[in-house]
Amino acid sequence: MSLRVEGQISNFQFLILTFRERLSNFIYLKSLIPVIIILVCLLPGCGKKGPPVPPQQKPVTAVSDLKHSIDGDMLTLTWTIPKGKEKEKTALDGFIVYRYKRPISDSPCKNCPKLFQKMSDIPADIENDAPGYENKNIEYREEIEKGFVYTYKVVLYTKSGVFGTDSNHVDFNF
Repeated sequence: MSLRVEGQISNFQFLILTFRERLSNFIYLKSLIPVIIILVCLLPGCGKKGPPVPPQQKPVTAVSDLKHSIDGDMLTLTWTIPKGKEKEKTALDGFIVYRYKRPISDSPCKNCPKLFQKMSDIPADIENDAPGYENKNIEYREEIEKGFVYTYKVVLYTKSGVFGTDSNHVDFNF
């Protein structure tokens, strides 16, 4: 004979209650399975596949009026600051002068690229907001040797490190 205290449950009733709790937990987890599957399927779809690409930058206006003059054996290249949009004006940082040089005695190669060498980095020490600054002549001087074919070009660059396209080329024999 067993003595029963009111409020106590039997072992069998305890097993049934724990089974019901486990069953309800299982049903709850079973209902989450479709949600988990959908999330797992959507995760790989985030972002664009492929290698990273830097953001596009606006092109820098090129120098278009490069001219040269020779006095004795001294070459002077002159050009003006290209007209651009307001934001481009304030970003101007300088100019790089490039030179290609080959002896006149060498026959020219029509399909060969010209290998330019960097000759000078000219800072743009100008006030971009000053009126008429775009008409300011920039000069570069260099002593040249006789018996060579020369080609010069100028490339503008900005404070953010963006380089413009090549200027017009100046070609001459000396």
